Amino acid sequence: MSRQPDLSRQSATTALADLIIQPIRLTASDGGSVFISRSSGNINGCNRRAFLSNMELNSVHCSHLGSFRVSDFDTIVVGSGIAGLTAATKLQRAGQKVLVLEATERPGGRITRIIRRNGDRAEAGAQGLHSNYTEMLGIIANYGMTGDVMPTGSKLQYLDRRGRPRISGSNVDLARIIGVRGSLDLARFWTQYFTYAKPFSQFELSTDIPEYDNVSAAQELRWAGRNFTDFVLRPMSWAMANSTPDKISMYYIVNGLRLRMTTKILGLRGGIASLPQRMAQDLRIDYGSRVQSVLTTAGSIDGVLLENGKSLKAKHVILACTAGGAGSALPEELQYQKSFLSNFTHTPMPLVFFFLDRPVKSEAYAYMGHGYRQATFNMAVNHAAKTPYLVPSGKGLISAWPAFPTVVELFGRSDTDLIELARKDLEDFFPEFPAAIEEAHVVRHHWGLARYEPGMHRKVLDFKASAERLRGVSFAGTDYDSIHMESGIRSGQRAADRALRGA
Repeated sequence: MSRQPDLSRQSATTALADLIIQPIRLTASDGGSVFISRSSGNINGCNRRAFLSNMELNSVHCSHLGSFRVSDFDTIVVGSGIAGLTAATKLQRAGQKVLVLEATERPGGRITRIIRRNGDRAEAGAQGLHSNYTEMLGIIANYGMTGDVMPTGSKLQYLDRRGRPRISGSNVDLARIIGVRGSLDLARFWTQYFTYAKPFSQFELSTDIPEYDNVSAAQELRWAGRNFTDFVLRPMSWAMANSTPDKISMYYIVNGLRLRMTTKILGLRGGIASLPQRMAQDLRIDYGSRVQSVLTTAGSIDGVLLENGKSLKAKHVILACTAGGAGSALPEELQYQKSFLSNFTHTPMPLVFFFLDRPVKSEAYAYMGHGYRQATFNMAVNHAAKTPYLVPSGKGLISAWPAFPTVVELFGRSDTDLIELARKDLEDFFPEFPAAIEEAHVVRHHWGLARYEPGMHRKVLDFKASAERLRGVSFAGTDYDSIHMESGIRSGQRAADRALRGA
């Protein structure tokens, strides 16, 4: 097997490749063999390897500090995820001199995709935008990309109590699966938490509701029967929070289920990553620039120190990286904020992708096994059915999804172990396994998504109140509001407004 080149020191113009595949042959449990491939690196922003395909080179605007004069900036934005790009765009259009610092070699953060050599693609981070993402849809329109908005698959497949596949494409289908008691429980849930729910913003964490925040979803919904729990609550907790219901607050599950059950999921013709790539073209972004810490003068933040020792000054700094990254950058004098962010509860996410040599027979795009079994990878997505415009071959392109708390231990395992475990767990979903598997990849997000355990919303509100009193710095990202991309965009807009006010 040939050794891959070390991309860690290459510039963005020469090091952009989505996933360079290293095929290895492993013996399958049935005595046959499958080709399994190992990805070249993580794509979560924790290293400098690049993950954009060669076909996308022309869509990425790359800057380096050596190519322009390093003088004072109005605002420095740390991180080129959707929140950082939104903030930088708004500030630049307002006439500010803005610099975006990105630790990796690509924009988008956790918005990323995996690409096969035959052109098949799949979302490998953010999975879609919802029809009520008004700000995100507005940005898409501003870039002339409205025509790229596409529908996604709508049918789910559940394993019933006997392990048989049951397709659901409507509320009527779901009612047949969960039965009379499950339907009554669903109606009660809808009435109590949708119709008569306590009001709160879906995309900004701004309201303290102790009744929702201080109890887990499992505890609050303990009145529900098995069918509601196993075919509604557990699958949706897995899908919307990558967690079991006992590890997330009721606040989070009400928000997530409201979004899932009242909106449509959309995609983009070129993948969600095509939006941050387009946004990045108009911005000054220095890729491969890691921030070691923010700089302070007389108690106000006024710049950043890079890992290479270079200092950059600015009137305002927006930390649009993960909460943990923001915590590591803050000085010790901001002890409360630094401690809270550094210990922010989050879920790492290793995703296993299987490329098949044939189409999947089922018309479903998502697969849930919670009504039949306990499994590490109890959810799967067939991207050929979810976003067929990204999979021109029509062959199965499957991702396997684990959840917290098991995922913490899982993240430390080797790619080979993860692939084998996922393959076994997914055999109940796909009769085509394992013979149809041509290749497999592991995509690791060290910081997959924020996890809102009971009491976390109140803690975030307290942090936000303290952050408002800080001078020269703002925080932006999905971690502070919800996991939705719309939340990240609105967070970036608010951070930009704060910078424009001279906070």
